[in-house]
Amino acid sequence: MEDFEDPKENPLPLPLRVVAYVTILFGIGSVIDVAVDLFHGKLSFNFGVLQIPAGFGLLRLSRGWRTFALVCLWFGFIVAGIMIFMLASGSPLKITSPLPRPLLGYGREVALTYCVVWVSTMIWEYRVLTNPRIKRLFGL
Repeated sequence: MEDFEDPKENPLPLPLRVVAYVTILFGIGSVIDVAVDLFHGKLSFNFGVLQIPAGFGLLRLSRGWRTFALVCLWFGFIVAGIMIFMLASGSPLKITSPLPRPLLGYGREVALTYCVVWVSTMIWEYRVLTNPRIKRLFGL
């Protein structure tokens, strides 16, 4: 498939831009989660808000933010693996799980499907960020 965009206009490959925007979107979701908790009288800390500057860092081709994004992906792989194991083994679901709260009410099948989609997305993001062409853009 050929890229019809002018490389002088936007030198970033489309997959990298998509990863950056998805990262920013997840960061915004974390901010919303913190705000909702505040409205319910709970003070919560969500390190996911750091995804916002990470996304902008990816757009600026910052090596440090790329490393941060990769560390977050590895942490996500570990958490998702634990969640998939818990869901598949029949372990009780806790409200403190990293799954979105509304999913907990729909049953294990929906939560497990969410986890599979989540892991698939993370695998794709990891492949984009470790692609040799993308790594060269970051000076690696």
